[in-house]
Amino acid sequence: MNEEKEINETEEIKKLLEQNLQYSQEIYKQTKYIKSYVFWAQIFGVLKILIIVVPIVIGIIYLPTLLSGLLNQYKDVLGIQGASSGALQGLLNGAAGNINLNGLDANQIKSLLSK
Repeated sequence: MNEEKEINETEEIKKLLEQNLQYSQEIYKQTKYIKSYVFWAQIFGVLKILIIVVPIVIGIIYLPTLLSGLLNQYKDVLGIQGASSGALQGLLNGAAGNINLNGLDANQIKSLLSK
């Protein structure tokens, strides 16, 4: 009787081990799929950011020179005179221009704002 009980227990343990092995294999396949999915999601996330950032950076670098050339070509048609084109050129080159912002005091700021 004890031998039959031991045989039944060993068969049951074998069945449980086989079932555990099947579950482990399924989990491994799912984990492999998830790992691949996360990898490609990260790559496409970086690509999306690059697709947005690179044109902005290129625009910041090249747009002022392109616009200044275009402005020089159509200055007469637009009716822009010398003084206002300098101001527009200053805006194209950067909002701060040649102003040293580190050493400003309140009086200098008021005089700059009045201009």
